[in-house]
Amino acid sequence: MDGSTMTDLDLTLSLLRQLRPSDVETTMLPAACYTSDAFFEWERREVLARQWHCVGRAEEIPETGDCLGTEIAGEPVVVARGRDGQIRALSRVCQHRGQVIPCAPKQSCKGFICPLHQWSYGLDGQLVGAPRMGDRNVVLLLRESVRLPSLPIMLWHGFIFVSLDTNVPPPALEKVEPFWDGYDEPHMKAVPPVVSDQTLPWNWKTHVENFTDAYHPEFVHRGTHDFAPSVLGDGGVRFTEMAPGDAAILRSVPLLAPDGGMMRDGWGPEAMFPAIPTLSDWQRGHLTFVMIPPSMTLIFAPGVIAYALIRPTGAATTLAANDRVTGGGWILPKTTLSLPDFAERAAQVREGGAKIWAQDVPVNLAMQAGKSSRFLPAGIYGPLERTLQQFNQWLLQAYHKALGISLGGDGCRPVEAASSPAPGTRLARL
Repeated sequence: MDGSTMTDLDLTLSLLRQLRPSDVETTMLPAACYTSDAFFEWERREVLARQWHCVGRAEEIPETGDCLGTEIAGEPVVVARGRDGQIRALSRVCQHRGQVIPCAPKQSCKGFICPLHQWSYGLDGQLVGAPRMGDRNVVLLLRESVRLPSLPIMLWHGFIFVSLDTNVPPPALEKVEPFWDGYDEPHMKAVPPVVSDQTLPWNWKTHVENFTDAYHPEFVHRGTHDFAPSVLGDGGVRFTEMAPGDAAILRSVPLLAPDGGMMRDGWGPEAMFPAIPTLSDWQRGHLTFVMIPPSMTLIFAPGVIAYALIRPTGAATTLAANDRVTGGGWILPKTTLSLPDFAERAAQVREGGAKIWAQDVPVNLAMQAGKSSRFLPAGIYGPLERTLQQFNQWLLQAYHKALGISLGGDGCRPVEAASSPAPGTRLARL
């Protein structure tokens, strides 16, 4: 293609084709990856549609007919529990003439009805009724051949993941497994995050980079994050190895005293959620931050597993739901949930999270604005920013795969490994 006829998207994709994995350890990705509407549409179609997206938890839909309505890479999707007890993911696009079937973020129903002509579908997606389409034989033939498209679905520790790609392999999450040890999951229950339709004015990558960055808490979160420092004598932050194909990016930081957690003013010694006695001494003295791009983050803390759901919606718009942004997003022991003052404790955790969030918002706004500056640097990464380098690696691998480029020997640079070896995966694919 002649340079004079190349679009901005063509130029960005050309730059990505030339980048090697080692390049993005020292420089940031092209700014257009964060600012261009055309690039986001390409990313949504060619990258996000091929990933696993967390849409909620199985315990949110315990009964037949319970369902969660959402979008994945712009596609309307519903996750429902069928009469056989199985959880299925379906497209919400009616197979008559393409009307999107409405579905609340959480509801209970006997099936799905298209409001345009009242075509109805069972919880398994099979067509049930098609009024005025002909005699009984015609309708029977339609029922045999028409159904809402089924989507790949899997469960991981109770989280529901869905993809639009029917050939997608299970995500490589083995290195997260050791951090689940000691959390007595059968005796824990989720408080799902509050779903919001108010978008945040920055790219989804800006959002998760803030989460995973170990460098900024010392300066941005003074007073709210001092109890969980990235720098502490010979200790401080620990990173895990990043290998090609990994689906998670991790870092752990120490607490200044065991059993700390979120308080009214941020991380502190008098955690509102009591420490879980079955955790190891190491776990009771650390926080572990886990990013599973593009749709979720986790924080393993002594008293709780906190999680956030993230939905990329535009080049500079993102939806997020967690205790800092909207409220909720906790997996807690049932004993904690049964405390008589739990509501007050949860409110203090929410207040502490909101104070951290208030410090993050101007940073995210400024980082997103800087991507449009003519003076934007190539970027310089220091020793506390290894997770950002690892996220660059994850992104470049995803972009190269979408562009048909195979990963060569110039792979991800190993970094300091976590102390626990990863056991076998516990994925349960439905």
